[in-house]
Amino acid sequence: MRHVGLSLRSFRRAPGFVAIATLSLGLALGLATSVFALMDAMTHPESAYRDVDRLFEVVIAVGGRFARGPSGPSRTELEASLAGLPSVQQLATARWASGDVEAGGTTAEASVAFTRPGFFELLGVRPRLGRLAAPAERDVAVVSDPLWHNRFVGRGLAGATVTVGGQSYSVIGVLPPHAETPHGTDVWIPDPTPDTGGLGVALVRLRKGATERTAEAELKAVAARFTQVYTRPTEKPYAAWLNPLRPNPLELKDFHRAMVGAAICVLLIACANVSALMLARGMVRRRDYALRLALGARRWDIAREVVAEMAALAVLGCVAGAIVATWAVGGMTRATPQEMQWLGFVAPHWSLRVLALSALAVIASVAVAGGVPAWQASRTDPATPLKERTGGSTGRAGTRFRWLVMAELALSMTLLVSASLMLKSVTKMARYDFGYDARGLLSVNVGFGWRDGLSLEERERVLAELLNRIRATPGVRSAAAMSRGGCSSVLITDRTIEGGPGGYLPKGCTNVSPDFFRTLGIRLLDGRDFSEGDAALRGAVILDQRTAQRIFPHERAVGRMVKLGSLASTHPWVPVVGVVRDQPLDFNPFPELGADTSAVVYATIAGEGRPRDLFVVRPASSAVNVSVAVTRTLKAALRTRSYVYARSWAWAFDAQLHQEQYLTLVFALLGAASLALGAAGLFSVISYITGQRMREFAVRIALGATGENVLRLVMREALVMALGGTALGAGLGMWAGFLLWDKMWGVYPVDAGALIAAEATLLLVTMLACLGSARRATHSNPVDVLRAI
Repeated sequence: MRHVGLSLRSFRRAPGFVAIATLSLGLALGLATSVFALMDAMTHPESAYRDVDRLFEVVIAVGGRFARGPSGPSRTELEASLAGLPSVQQLATARWASGDVEAGGTTAEASVAFTRPGFFELLGVRPRLGRLAAPAERDVAVVSDPLWHNRFVGRGLAGATVTVGGQSYSVIGVLPPHAETPHGTDVWIPDPTPDTGGLGVALVRLRKGATERTAEAELKAVAARFTQVYTRPTEKPYAAWLNPLRPNPLELKDFHRAMVGAAICVLLIACANVSALMLARGMVRRRDYALRLALGARRWDIAREVVAEMAALAVLGCVAGAIVATWAVGGMTRATPQEMQWLGFVAPHWSLRVLALSALAVIASVAVAGGVPAWQASRTDPATPLKERTGGSTGRAGTRFRWLVMAELALSMTLLVSASLMLKSVTKMARYDFGYDARGLLSVNVGFGWRDGLSLEERERVLAELLNRIRATPGVRSAAAMSRGGCSSVLITDRTIEGGPGGYLPKGCTNVSPDFFRTLGIRLLDGRDFSEGDAALRGAVILDQRTAQRIFPHERAVGRMVKLGSLASTHPWVPVVGVVRDQPLDFNPFPELGADTSAVVYATIAGEGRPRDLFVVRPASSAVNVSVAVTRTLKAALRTRSYVYARSWAWAFDAQLHQEQYLTLVFALLGAASLALGAAGLFSVISYITGQRMREFAVRIALGATGENVLRLVMREALVMALGGTALGAGLGMWAGFLLWDKMWGVYPVDAGALIAAEATLLLVTMLACLGSARRATHSNPVDVLRAI
C-alpha cells in the first residue's frame, strides 16, 4: 500500500504522463475486449432459452421428408403420443407458415408461428420488451428482435400492430435476440385453429437425467405407430428424431483469427507505448533512484515501486477500457448486419470467458509494460547519475527507445495495411458495375410441392401462365423467366457438318423466355431479343460476343444454325437470332484476370432442360411494394403446396457487401486505434528526447544554428523511427493480408496502392504528432538553458 500511495502522489506531478498512459491502455483494453466478446459469441453462441441443453424439436418424417400434410396424424394426436414418453417433461406445438406481414408501414414476407398455450413457458424465454400472451388471449402478437428493429425503429409498443392474412394483431411483446424458434420465426400469434395444418412443429423439454439417445429410442415407437395407422404396406414408413435447439458454434476462419491478432496487436502497441513512457520516466528519475540506492535501499524496492506505478495505471486503464468496451460492443451489435447473423456471425455479448480474457490481458499488460522499466530502474548504478551535473545529454539519449518505438509503429503499420486492403476491397465492391441495373430488378423463385402430381409439360404451362400474371400485375414494367439449370452440355454448329471444329462445352446454357434481355436491360450487339414465336416454332439461341467470335470467327453469327446436343442427338437445329455483349449475370470479383473463354449460350426452347421457374421482374420507376403484389398474385394462382419467394435480384451481392462493410469497419477501427497509439508513443518519446537534448540545442543555437536546423534534427529523429517501423510493418501487413484474402473482393494481398496509402497515413500522422515537440526545441533560449546547468 505504501508503494501505491507513493505512485499516486507521483502521478499528481505528471498529469500528462498519466493521461497518455491511461488513454492508451483504456483504448487498447476496450477494443481488445470487444473483439474477444465477438469471438466468444461465435464460438459459444448465447441462447435466449432456459436450460437449452434439454430443449429439442421433434421431427416426424416420411421417406426422408417432413410429414406436415393433413393426411397424417394431427397435432392433438402427436401431443398425446409425446406426452406419454418417459423422457419428456414438457411439450408444446405450433403451426408454422410464411406469408405477407404488414408492420411499421411496410409489407414484406415473414415467418409466422401460430402457437398453442405453453409454448413460451416451454422455451423459458422472457420478452426483451413488453409481455407474452396470456393463455386465453387472442388478436395479439409477439415479434422477434430483428423485425422490431427493422420495422418499428425508434417507437414504443403503444399502438404497434402487425397484419397477417388480412387480420390485425396488437404487438404486446418483443423477444430477445436469437429467439426465433421455430425456423427463424418473426411473429408469434396464439393459434385460433389449433388442430389444422397437420403435425406442425413440436418442441419438447426432456426430464433431468434423460438423454437425447433414450428419447429418440422412445420416439421410434411413436413413428412405428404412425406407420401402422397412416401408411400402406407399399409406402415408406414414418421416422422420428430430435433436433437440439442449442445454437451451433461457428468455426473460426483465417479472417476471424486476423481480427483476434489485430486486437492483440493494439494491446501490444499500448503496452509498448506505456513501457516507453515508463522507461522515459525512469530516465528522468535516475538521480532519485541512485540517491536512494546509495542510502541503502534495495533494488527490489525500486523495481516494486515501478511495478506498483504500472499496476495503478492498469487500474485506471481498466476503468477507461470498460467505458470503451461498452461503447464498442454496443456499436458492433448495432452494426452487425442481418446477413452475418444468418451465417452465425452474431452480435458480441459479455460472458465470464470474456471477463477472464480481459483480466488476463490486464495482467499481461502490467507484465509487458512494467517488467522492462522495473528491471531497468533496479539496475541503476548509484555512482553514474550522481556524477552528472544535469539530466541533459546528447543526441544518443533516445537510442535505447528507438527499437521499442519502431516495433510499436511496425505493429501499427501491419494493422493499417490490413485496414487499407479491406477498405480498398469494399470500395471496389461498392462501385461494381453490373453492366445493367441489377439493383432495380426482382428475383421471384417458384417451387412446386413434392406431391403436386404435375408432369414436366404441365409445370411448364403453369409457369407460362404465372409469367403472364406477373406481367399483368400493377407496377410491373416487364418480366421474363429463366431456368436454374443448364439446358445442354454440348454445342454443335453447322460448321461442324462442313468440316469445322467439333462440339463446344458451354460454360452456361440458360433456357430463358422472350423479353429476357429487355427486362434485364442488357444491350444486344446484333440481331434481336427472343420473341414469342421462337419457342412456338423450334426455338432460338443468342450467343454472347466472345462465343460468337470463337465459333464463327470470320462471319456474322446471326442466321447460322446450332444444335444444343451432340451431332447424333435428336435435338433440333435452331437459329442464332442475336449476339449479346459479354455480360455475366452475376458479379465477377476479378474481372482484370481475363475473360473466360468458355461458351455462354442463351436459348428459348420448349421442353429443354429444367422448367423456367425463376422470374426476373423489372418494376416501374414509381411503383412501390411490387414484390408483395407479385407474391400475392402468384400465391393466389398456385396450389397450397407451392411456395413463392421474392427478393432483390442482387440480394447475394448486397449480402456480401454488407459483410465486407462490417469487417472493414472493425479493421478500420482497430487500425485507427493503432495509428493513434503509435503516434502517441512516438510523440512521447520525441518529447522526452527533446527535453533531454535542450542543452545541446541551446549550445547549437548559441553557436549560430537556426531554428530550421534544430527542427530538422528533431524531425529526422522521428522520421528514422517512423521509416523503420513502416519498413518492418509493410512486410508483416502483406503477410497478414493473406489471412483476409478470402474476405477481400478483387484485391490481391500484395497491393501497392494499399501499401502506399498505409505508409503515407502513418508517416503523415506521426510527423504531425512530433511537430509540436520539434517546434518547442527551436524556441530554446541559450541563456535560460545554460543558466539552469
